[in-house]
Amino acid sequence: MNTLKPVISVWLVLGLLSFGLLFFANCSLDRVPEEPTATAPRPTGQNPFGLMLPSQLVRSSQGMEIAKALGVVYFRPSAIFLDEWNGTCPECDIALKAGLQLVLTVRNNGRGQATSPPSDLAAYQRTLSQVLNKYRPAVLVVENEENSALFYTGTPEEYAAQLKAACQVAHQKGIPCTNGGPVSFLVALLVYDHYLESGQTAAAQDFATRAFTAEGQQLLNSPKAQEQIRKGKALLASYRAAGADYVNFHWYIADPQALGEAVAYLKAQTGLPVITNEIGQHSDDPNQTTAIMGKVVELGLPIAVWFSVDAPKARGLVNMDGTLRPTGQAFQRFIQQNLK
Repeated sequence: MNTLKPVISVWLVLGLLSFGLLFFANCSLDRVPEEPTATAPRPTGQNPFGLMLPSQLVRSSQGMEIAKALGVVYFRPSAIFLDEWNGTCPECDIALKAGLQLVLTVRNNGRGQATSPPSDLAAYQRTLSQVLNKYRPAVLVVENEENSALFYTGTPEEYAAQLKAACQVAHQKGIPCTNGGPVSFLVALLVYDHYLESGQTAAAQDFATRAFTAEGQQLLNSPKAQEQIRKGKALLASYRAAGADYVNFHWYIADPQALGEAVAYLKAQTGLPVITNEIGQHSDDPNQTTAIMGKVVELGLPIAVWFSVDAPKARGLVNMDGTLRPTGQAFQRFIQQNLK
């Protein structure tokens, strides 16, 4: 009997090992699929689109009729300036009455010029708290194009402190917050630079061809571009630590693939879901409208506000008499056919 014990033990061990291997193999075959990531395509039917219109149209009788006809669910009113806050925001009231959710940009000061950072963050928070108590936006956007000297005079460090102070107030009220949105050209510059830094020279050149105009390509390696890249990287590195719930960017580039590359880059650099409170186009090409909207939905951006204001580098979806341009018709048709 004693001579059989080692043999039995060996067979017992081998049997247990075989069972274990079969068990884990079956477990691997039956593993529950992982949850989709934030970059997975948005489920069909969810509408991420919002709109910004000229103030003259917003305050007219047809302003919200246009927004409703286009099928948006979010609205970006003109920015609130805290140094002028008197308890009301007419465009906010109009949009809320129409049943739209606010994507609200709040600036510290400087209507008609660049904003300077708050010198007293506690006072800044008190006034901001009053604004948020009154209007409770779907998301608070802190300043506008914080990388641009046209809109903001502070350093990345000063902006980070302001963003942190603003997000603290917003979070106390259950309101998400985000940064103001670096300009389209800077976002593309950062993607281009990332390709170069990671040794993907061919990818960098391909991206540059699709994302930049001939004039823009001439600026790619200029001192000005390098300074903007440095500033942009510093800003991106600050958003999550400041408490932002999203990373927000602006976009006017026509190439849908470049949009996808930009979103992937921003998410990878910040670890945050991506939104845009300003996306639009320089042309009246309805095919671009449809292609970019399709890419927004494919990428699963939860909020994408279309900038429908005529400006030196933007074209609106509607004429000032309220009639839809071909781009507006394409925008309306896309939502009617693809979203709820």
